[in-house]
Amino acid sequence: MQKKVLLVDDESSLRRSLSLSLSQEGYLIEPCENGINALRKLDLYKKNNSSFDTIVLDIQLPDIDGIKLGKIFRAQYPNTNIIFITGYSDNVNIAEMQNISDTSILEKPFTAKELSVRIKEISEANPQISKSSAKADEPVKTEIMTYSAYALLKLDHDANFFNTYRELYYHNNVLYCDATTGEYDIILLVQAKSQKEIKEICDKSLKNVSGIKEIELLEVSNPILEDSLKNILNMHSIESSEIQSRDMSNVVSSYVFVEVAKEKLDLVYPTLYFDDNVVYCDYTNSTYSLILLVQGTQFTEIDALIKNKIANLDGVLKVKEFPIITIFEM
Repeated sequence: MQKKVLLVDDESSLRRSLSLSLSQEGYLIEPCENGINALRKLDLYKKNNSSFDTIVLDIQLPDIDGIKLGKIFRAQYPNTNIIFITGYSDNVNIAEMQNISDTSILEKPFTAKELSVRIKEISEANPQISKSSAKADEPVKTEIMTYSAYALLKLDHDANFFNTYRELYYHNNVLYCDATTGEYDIILLVQAKSQKEIKEICDKSLKNVSGIKEIELLEVSNPILEDSLKNILNMHSIESSEIQSRDMSNVVSSYVFVEVAKEKLDLVYPTLYFDDNVVYCDYTNSTYSLILLVQGTQFTEIDALIKNKIANLDGVLKVKEFPIITIFEM
């Protein structure tokens, strides 16, 4: 049976040359230029009850870190071998690599023959994994019944900030209460059984807290994405428990509001969702389509991420940052 290889590399000339050479050796090659398209291709094969024998994955991709992508592949497609390729082996995190079993590394530059030999070696070393036509396991489906919204608060100039903050912090429906710098004084993440209930909480409870001048409510909803992307994001959120945690003890954090052109949302949203510095990536039907919680070792790291990556993504129209400050820094 013809062996299937998914080739993920952003260098078009390398994809063409390797695809041609491996095809001549009898392999069926599916080339992809970035991580998002690779995830889409894998999901498409899964829907057709098929899978790849081997994934050849560049560690340095323009959208998703290759090591992180490898972890997703391993968790969701355990019957597929992974070969990492890189031109920067000195920068490879070996500890992270060791967390992905049954993998191999091939350093650039290499020939198509060398890659072919490595594919055969890893397939022979892991015969139980090499099952090209094995039906992939169906992803676990979960249904989240809790609704969320961001409440953006401005306080009166003469408000007792600490008293207001304390009352909001201990409110039953407030999941997170963060003091921020910039246009808003406090940003809340509010949860309830429905968006209607959230609005009632905002109108009847939060607005009555002493010191609050103005509240802007941004409802969190699910973006309209193609089915393959929905499946990918759902599977990743189930596997990656760290996405659900929020440890702010040794890092600095900022809310980052991103305005995105609607026709580019299916490209921008997953790219930011998978970024290592992004803890949460929520969609809203407001001017700012995405609200991110971004963490870093220092604010200059977050600023660099915004300047060098987020603001430069095709489809991003505007970005605003609201650094989170601890109560002890005021």
